[in-house]
Amino acid sequence: MIIYSIVTLISFTFFSCEDDFLDKRESDILTSEQVFTDPVLFQKFHNDIYTYLHYWPGDWACQSFGGLGRIAYSSFEGASDLAEASRSVAGTNASFNLGNWSQLAFGAKVELIWPWEGAYAGIRRCNVVLEKVDSVPGLSTDDIDGFKSEALFLRAFFHFELIKRYGGVPYVTKSLTEKDNLNFVREPYDTCVAKIVNDLDASIKHLPMASAQNNSDFGRPTIGAAMALKAKTLLYAASPLNTEPYAISSGSGGSDLFFIEEPNTEAETTQKWIDAAQAAYELIEYAEVNSQYQLLDSAHYLDIFHGDAKNSEVIYSRVDGSFSFSGAKAFTGWISFADVGASKGYGGSAGTYPTQNLIDMYEMADGSIPILGYNGDGSPIINSSTTYNDQQMWENRDPRLKLTALCNQDMWQDRPVEIWFDKSNPTISGSEMKDAQDYTTTGYLCRKMWPEELRQGSTASVYMNWIWFRYADVILWYAEAMNHAFGPDGDGLGNGVTARMSLNKIRNRLNPSNPHYRDVSASTKEEFLERLLNERAIEFVYEEQRWWDIIRYKRGVETFGVPIYGVRIYRTSKNPLSFEITRRKLETRVFKDYMHKYAIPYSEIEKSSDLKQNPGW
Repeated sequence: MIIYSIVTLISFTFFSCEDDFLDKRESDILTSEQVFTDPVLFQKFHNDIYTYLHYWPGDWACQSFGGLGRIAYSSFEGASDLAEASRSVAGTNASFNLGNWSQLAFGAKVELIWPWEGAYAGIRRCNVVLEKVDSVPGLSTDDIDGFKSEALFLRAFFHFELIKRYGGVPYVTKSLTEKDNLNFVREPYDTCVAKIVNDLDASIKHLPMASAQNNSDFGRPTIGAAMALKAKTLLYAASPLNTEPYAISSGSGGSDLFFIEEPNTEAETTQKWIDAAQAAYELIEYAEVNSQYQLLDSAHYLDIFHGDAKNSEVIYSRVDGSFSFSGAKAFTGWISFADVGASKGYGGSAGTYPTQNLIDMYEMADGSIPILGYNGDGSPIINSSTTYNDQQMWENRDPRLKLTALCNQDMWQDRPVEIWFDKSNPTISGSEMKDAQDYTTTGYLCRKMWPEELRQGSTASVYMNWIWFRYADVILWYAEAMNHAFGPDGDGLGNGVTARMSLNKIRNRLNPSNPHYRDVSASTKEEFLERLLNERAIEFVYEEQRWWDIIRYKRGVETFGVPIYGVRIYRTSKNPLSFEITRRKLETRVFKDYMHKYAIPYSEIEKSSDLKQNPGW
C-alpha cells in the first residue's frame, strides 16, 4: 500500500521545488512497512509534515517563502490596504482586489484553495504519526514523546489556519481511510478553539525551551511556540468576527443575519478577552523568568527579519523556502523572493510595494498624528498642529517608515533610489521607473523584506526569516485583550502591567534615549483600539497580519473596499535637484461583507452533503 494513496478528506495535488528534499516528500513513495519499521524513514515521514506549514504546500511555482507567492507571485500583503502588486502581476491581483475571487486562474488561487487542501494533508500526517509512533522500533521514550508533541502542535497549527479563514471546520483527530465516513459536519468555532487549546496544552508537556534547542532542530516547535499559538487562538476567538452576529448580503441578493454560532453575551465576550490576556501574559512571564525572548533594540530592528535566524525576538519561524533541520540556512546573492522590494533598476522582477495608505498611517516622530482623515477627493486632512508637509511627507516620521519603505532619493546599495519622471519630459525617468512591467506603481519600494546585502552579482549570504510568532506580537496581543477586558489602564489580572504600558513598550523601542517619547495618548477603549490597530499595521506590515486583523474585526468593507493611493514623483529641476510629489489613486478595491469568511472549495462541498458552505458564496 502506498502511504499517500489512501483516500482522505480531500483530493491532493502536489507541486514541489526540485531542489528541496522535504518538498519532494520522499516518504510518499514508501510502503507502510518500510516507514513504520525504520526509525530513520519514520523521521523523514514526520519531517514532511513541516512542508505543509503556511504555504500550502510550497506555494505556487515554488515561490515558497512565506506568503510571497500567495496570489500570482506576489505577497499576500497586496490584498490588504498596505501594499500593491507591481504592474507585471497587477492583472491577477486587481481581479482578487476587485472581489472576483471565483474568476481567478488556478495559479492565483493559492491563498483560496491550498489552505483547505494543504492543511488537511498536514493534519492527516500528524494523525498518522500519533497513531504509529509507539510501534516504531528503536525509538526511546523521549523520542516518542517528542514526535507526539510536535504532531500535536502541528495539528493545532493547521486547524487554527483553517478556522481563521473558514470558521468552524471538521476537527480531524484520526487518519482517514476509504472505510471511514467522509461525510463531515463542521464543528462550532468555539469547539475547534477548545480542541486546539487541548492539543497545545498536551504538546507543551514534552516540548523543549527555545534556549535548549539545538541548531539541528531549529524550526521545530518549542514551549514558547505552543504558548504563542494558544494565545493567538484565544485572541481570535474573542474578536468580534467570532463573538458577534453580523448581516451579510447573500450572493444571490438580499441579506441574511449570519451567526458564526450563537452570539456571545457581553460577559462571555469579556471572559474570552480575559482568557486571551492571561494566555499572552503567561508567555510574557515565561519569557522573563526563563530569559527566552525579548525585543531587539533600535539598532537591530531589521535583524528580526534577515539577521540571525535565532534572534531573541523570534518565537517561531521558518528559515527560507527550502526548510531544513540541518541548521539555519542562508541565501547567497540575488534571490527571487527579494522581488518583494526590488525594481528592475536593482535587478529585481516584480514586487509588492507599500501604498500611500500605509505611509499615511505612520505617526510623526513624537507620536502625533499627521493625517486626520481624507476629503471626498482623497486629499488628506492634515493635522495643522504637526510639522507635516505633503512635499516633505517622509521627514520627521516614525523611524519604522524608513525601515519599511524605500522612498525617492534614499541611499540604497550605493546609489540613490530613483522613483521619478521628468516633469518637462515624462519619457525621461529614474532607474526604478524605466521598465514597462516591473516598476513600482505606488512610488515606493519595500525595504523591510529586502536585505541590502542581496544584490545583483553579489556572493553575500544573509538569513531570511519567515516569522509566525515574535515577541512584539505577544506584547500587543496582551495590550489588545487587556484593553477590551479592563480598558487602557485597568489591571484586572493584578500583574501590574496594563494595556497602555504594553503598547508603549512597542511604540518606544526605537527611541532608546527617551523611553516615553511616543507614549500613546488615547483615553477611551475605543480610541486605544484604533491606535493599537494602527500600531499593528505598521509594526507587522509584510508579515501577513493586517488582513487577519481587519477580518477578525469585521472591518473588511470599510478598510479593504476603498481607494488605494500611491504617489507620482516628478523631477522639476536637475541642478539643483528638486521634486514635486503628487498623490494619485491607483484603484478602488471591492470587498463584500461575506468575504470575511472564505468559501470552502466547491469540490469539497460536492463530496460531503453535510459540509455546509459559508453564507454568501
